[in-house]
Amino acid sequence: MINKKKCTIKITGIVNEIHVKSNDVTLITVSYLVDGEEYEIKEKLKFKGETIKLGFIPIGQRRYPVIGTKRVMDEVDICYNPENPAEAYIVGNDGFWTS
Repeated sequence: MINKKKCTIKITGIVNEIHVKSNDVTLITVSYLVDGEEYEIKEKLKFKGETIKLGFIPIGQRRYPVIGTKRVMDEVDICYNPENPAEAYIVGNDGFWTS
């Protein structure tokens, strides 16, 4: 479990992989450099929903990542723990709805 309070340094990471593991889980792998050493983190993507309506009638739900649509080689913000650079998280990938 990541202690986000200790992750105080923000840098840019690069998306290495986006993997749809199942209908309910999409994993994103991001690499980042700290003092010349490469680190990698893997997180479940969090999604937000938007109701699709036909007039006033809801007919479905559209889901999209809270950090926006990302592709391999895209940049994302990372916060890491300066005492342990391997402890990090993707900034903005917050929420409860995973896919």
